[in-house]
Amino acid sequence: MKSKIKSITFWNAFTSLLLQLVTIVSGFIIPRLILKNFGSEVNGLISSLNQFLNYVTILEGGLSSVILANLYKPLYDKNHAKINSVIKTTQKFYQKLATIFIFYALGVAILYPIIFNVSFTFEYVFTLTLILAINLFIQYNFSISWKLLLNADKKVYIVSISQIALIILNTVIFAILIRFFPSIHFLKFVSALVYLLQPIIYHYYIKKYFKIDKKVKEDKNVLKSRWDGFSISIATFIHKNTDITILTFFTNLKIVSIYSVYSLVTNGIKALITSLSSGIIPTLGQLYAKNNQEELNKMFNFYEYIIFFVTFLLFTVGSLLVTSFVSLYTKNINDVNYYQPLFGIILLLSEAVFCLKEPFVNLAYSAGKFKSIKKHAYIEAIINIVLSVILVNAYGLIGVAIGTLVAMSYRTIYHVVYLKENLINRNINIFLKKLLLFGIATAIGLAICLIYLPIKEVTLINWILHGVLYTSIFMILYLLISIIFYKEEFAYVRNFFKNIIGRK
Repeated sequence: MKSKIKSITFWNAFTSLLLQLVTIVSGFIIPRLILKNFGSEVNGLISSLNQFLNYVTILEGGLSSVILANLYKPLYDKNHAKINSVIKTTQKFYQKLATIFIFYALGVAILYPIIFNVSFTFEYVFTLTLILAINLFIQYNFSISWKLLLNADKKVYIVSISQIALIILNTVIFAILIRFFPSIHFLKFVSALVYLLQPIIYHYYIKKYFKIDKKVKEDKNVLKSRWDGFSISIATFIHKNTDITILTFFTNLKIVSIYSVYSLVTNGIKALITSLSSGIIPTLGQLYAKNNQEELNKMFNFYEYIIFFVTFLLFTVGSLLVTSFVSLYTKNINDVNYYQPLFGIILLLSEAVFCLKEPFVNLAYSAGKFKSIKKHAYIEAIINIVLSVILVNAYGLIGVAIGTLVAMSYRTIYHVVYLKENLINRNINIFLKKLLLFGIATAIGLAICLIYLPIKEVTLINWILHGVLYTSIFMILYLLISIIFYKEEFAYVRNFFKNIIGRK
């Protein structure tokens, strides 16, 4: 049974990781094509409009996290009546939200070109807004409930594989059509049509492998519980959307474009790390539902170690390479200054802190502890908004990045303490020791790289070579820490993959 759990967890994590890699590659290709063919202002406009359209997710009120928590136990118990009841409630809610979103998108389409000083015509912004809204409408009206059921049932790999196929298809179509039809409206509309295939794939799989009863009654208690998850949704939303929204209000679309380009790096790294979480979270949720404390502790230690190792590795190497990457990525694009090294480093640091708290936050979510943690989620959101608004006028991009960093640090400290006092009896010093050891190794590695191996000439070959060198140096340092101080966790990881390979 343990071997089977490890196998499912591995394939969920592996396909999630592959999905994020494909997403990152696509996320680099499409914005580059937009920058090259339409300029920084169009790129900034698309980023800004997407952020405003995403504000409707506030109305979701954290329901997705609550749904997952409500599905773990009935799936484990094979309680089909309960599963169907929860899913029907979910579908009804998201269909109503999709209807509300239609009117919200119309509001954004009308008001955005009136409120903000942009160089585009009203018709240009209005139609682009509605086209960008199509994908989110599809998600709410057709996809989310099936996706949640698959994730809760540890079928993350189904979701990931289908998304990988659609992202590749969309990227190829976009790259081809931009040569013949250089219209951003047309290209984004075709992208929306491609993603119509997603709910069709989900529905086919669900219908084939699950016993869906459409006549079952709704479970109203699920909707009541969502308000306990509302703060979680708010905090997550603000973390993802505050910076671009504030920059749209207080700066201009070219500054928004700078932020979005640096975010390609930070979001890509963060997505890789959180993809590991998406493969492990369902296993944690079911272990908690079974009240298997011993196995839960082992899995959590493994989870935290993996997140620490990968977070420090990717974000440290990223901090050394991000500025040179942006210089290469925006080569021959001179309508705004993309050289912002301090901003890039602070933004990377804030997202690294976000990733370090992932194991602690996700265990609390899996345990359904939304009500007891919501206060501090609100505090995080307030800190982020207030500091970003105060600092943006004086420091611009750097100011909003500092606001995010302080808010993330507060929430991380809280969840480390919360875990010990409310979920599993785990000494806080375990986290602090790991932070100290990885921090010392990072400082040593940075000294070696900056003193002896700086990037003197920014070329693609030079950037790749330094990337390989930097990664090798930090891999060696972190592996030494693992072998000396974390033998059990390192052995768990080694055996984890050994068991997987042995099953092939």
